[in-house]
Amino acid sequence: MKLAFLPLSCLIAAGLDVSESTVDCPDEQSQALLQRVHELQLVYPFSQADVAYATVIEEASKRPMDDLALHLACQDLARKTFRSSCSDYGYECPDRAALIMKWPADINDWISAIKANVPALRSCPDAYIAADPRLPIVRFDPVLHSDIVDDQLTGWVVVRVNIDESGKVTDAQVESSTSSRLEDSALEAARRFRYQPELRDGKSVASMDVRATIYFHYWDLAEAAGCPTGH
Repeated sequence: MKLAFLPLSCLIAAGLDVSESTVDCPDEQSQALLQRVHELQLVYPFSQADVAYATVIEEASKRPMDDLALHLACQDLARKTFRSSCSDYGYECPDRAALIMKWPADINDWISAIKANVPALRSCPDAYIAADPRLPIVRFDPVLHSDIVDDQLTGWVVVRVNIDESGKVTDAQVESSTSSRLEDSALEAARRFRYQPELRDGKSVASMDVRATIYFHYWDLAEAAGCPTGH
């Protein structure tokens, strides 16, 4: 189970379809970077960790193998920066209770401004900073077919889903992706997501065009190839 991106969700593995692969297992440097990010997530106050996050981002940007550490570091640095100084971006800071439900998706409108003010984030893909407005309560990993693993395809697919009154996905369409070869697996996974139904006037209603992002990290490929990632 991977809880790094969805702390409010139940993350269920979908099974793997992988043949023999030549994927290199994450090395000690890659493992150390990922461990460092996990340690930084526990540092408080944030001001004591921002320089360390910048160092991790600089190192993780150099190798595709470190894309998971890069994603986590970019995400954490951007969100903690925004949350600690959101009024600087012309944004009315929500109270702590509102942060749980409303934020961090509000960060999506401010990515360019945050990058301009935080040099370390300029090497981060916007997709590593952006947040989906609604998190599924049940989320399936995409099946990593052998061609995805063997060709070491990483990246992400942004999907738009329609959700019925019970929280079940009724339709999923690709909005954008880093590779068309990742899209089928992403759609298969997204169609199995379950969401907390949206309430309107006390009644559950359907939701249309909800953004969901499915990531394909190198560590996922390595795990599928049989590497003992412990992740």
